[in-house]
Amino acid sequence: MTTTPLSNVTALPSNQEAPAMSARMAAFIAEELLPLMAGCWPASANQLDANARGVALAWGGVLRGFTPGQIREVVQDMASDAERQFAPRPAEVRAEILRRLPATTTATRASELEVSIRACEMRATVVVLQRDGSVTGDAVQAELERLVSEARRCGVTITGRIG
Repeated sequence: MTTTPLSNVTALPSNQEAPAMSARMAAFIAEELLPLMAGCWPASANQLDANARGVALAWGGVLRGFTPGQIREVVQDMASDAERQFAPRPAEVRAEILRRLPATTTATRASELEVSIRACEMRATVVVLQRDGSVTGDAVQAELERLVSEARRCGVTITGRIG
């Protein structure tokens, strides 16, 4: 097996805009997560390493707000699945982290509750992944429509827009 040295992506991001992720998260992804996934899923090693900067930015953007411990735990649990041949996508890891989090949303009055459409999309993705074991766009869209109509029926305001 041929190995390629990992690119130095700990210096991400290089642009002058607001950082897509913290330096700590960039270091975790570059120095721990990508090598872990390349070792657990050799079939994905070339893809992970060939575009390390892009992969790190994608993972950092999707998993913003989660701790390295949460991410590491989910990836290691996915690695223990013998049936899995390829590294997980960041959305799969995010959905599993969200599934493991305790429900904390409680509203005193439903009319005061606002939920973003992105939060509804994430919830729909988690529901579809739990129910079907895989995520397809059509299934997520159907679940999203169901969740949005149920939320509106309960008086919840949906903010944002799709697209």
